[in-house]
Amino acid sequence: MDINQEKYHKQISAYLRDELSPEEKKLFEKSLTQNPELLQEFKIHQELFAQVEGSEDIVVSWDYDKEDVRALTTYFRSEEVEKLKKTIQKAKNNYQGYKKQRVWRKNIILPLLVAASIAVFVLVYTFNSKSSTTEMYVKHSEWEDLPSLTSRGGDNKLAEGERLFVDKKYKESYAIFTALSQKEQQPSVLIYLGLCALELDQLDKALHYFELLKNTEAIDSSKAYWYLALTYLKQNEKEKATNILQELVSGNHYKNTEARELLDQLQ
Repeated sequence: MDINQEKYHKQISAYLRDELSPEEKKLFEKSLTQNPELLQEFKIHQELFAQVEGSEDIVVSWDYDKEDVRALTTYFRSEEVEKLKKTIQKAKNNYQGYKKQRVWRKNIILPLLVAASIAVFVLVYTFNSKSSTTEMYVKHSEWEDLPSLTSRGGDNKLAEGERLFVDKKYKESYAIFTALSQKEQQPSVLIYLGLCALELDQLDKALHYFELLKNTEAIDSSKAYWYLALTYLKQNEKEKATNILQELVSGNHYKNTEARELLDQLQ
């Protein structure tokens, strides 16, 4: 561990444990907005701290809407990191019976944090080696050219589902479109169902809906190739993403130019 990382760890630990004075806290938060490396370290420790200390709602007071943080957040939702979270939680649960022994618990939890931190950093280095697909997904997952549902036969449910999706309330939007799909699987509904599932990390369902879309005769069916490729990128399935992108390019489908650029990056 280099000097900068050690310094970061001390600052982050003090911040998360509320050990900084108001002036120190304000200075630290300012540093986070100016130092991407410190911000990335903080996000890792914040996730770990929430798991080990049981604090699921740590709120910070600055805007960190950056593409690299979005990529890291996406990776933290992956199966690999979920397995690590479960391992940490299991280790924590093994010591729950000693909560009343504050000194003993502190001596146990701190080594656990160190060991878990090492495991997280191993995953982060793995993330860095895989991040190309994650970054590709994040870069291209700003949804555009979506079908407008506000004037489809006066169906208020369609418009409501679209509005919820635009507001990033994907769970609620998904519920509405799921109900609508029971009556008729319109191509536009399949698009929103697939994208909601994708945003909710229900990737198998997303693939299912996009495959259904691809097999329709609707004009929007060509969009399915692009959405399938993005889903495979989020899964880190480079070979499958490459294959579907090649189909997209050869068929001159939706997002042809972007697909060619992605193929160049994947190969």
